[in-house]
Amino acid sequence: MSPFLLLLPRRELDYSIRMSIYKPPSVMTAHKVERITALRRAEESRVAELSNYSQQSRWLSNCAERESMVDQAREARLKARQAAEENQRKQLLEKQEARRKELASKELKRQMLDQLKKEKLERDRHEREIQRICDTSEELKDLERKIKMAYVKKERAAQHQEALLLRKLEGDREQAMEELMECNRQLEIRRQEERESERRQKLTAQKEVLQKQMLEHKVSVVLKGGASAAYTAI
Repeated sequence: MSPFLLLLPRRELDYSIRMSIYKPPSVMTAHKVERITALRRAEESRVAELSNYSQQSRWLSNCAERESMVDQAREARLKARQAAEENQRKQLLEKQEARRKELASKELKRQMLDQLKKEKLERDRHEREIQRICDTSEELKDLERKIKMAYVKKERAAQHQEALLLRKLEGDREQAMEELMECNRQLEIRRQEERESERRQKLTAQKEVLQKQMLEHKVSVVLKGGASAAYTAI
């Protein structure tokens, strides 16, 4: 088969083959048979090559698609693992920070307790030293006695002043009670006088009404007696 025929497109190749096959009947020779057989084999070879190429193209496309999917899955797994690692790292940092703060708080409390203990020990030592000095110094003992006496006098003076104040308050309270009682007594007298005046007014009004009724009755009687006498005279 001529190499030129393999380079021709399929349509032109088929036409060439048909033209070579369907020539006007001629005497079939061995050369022509070999030529036709060679053309058929070339066509079959070309079809097989095209089929293999198509299969290889599909296979390569599928491989590329699977490879792309594998890459995407690998990238997704990588991102998920990185996110999980980042989350674990953040949680670890948070736990470490919380632990650090807890330890710092405990250390601060311990230092404060130690400081308070030291201060208390220092105060106790200072007080014992002062007491020792006071116990061994006559001047300080005398001064302490004077201070105690001054406190006693001050306390007595305060008690005396408090007693005077209490007596004054008690007198003021009694005077206020007397004034309140007097005020209540005057108010009660005024109320009694008002009630008595109201009672007298009611009695006067009732007396006037009664006198008016009696006068009206007398007038009525006189009028009736005069009318009767006049009727008798007639």
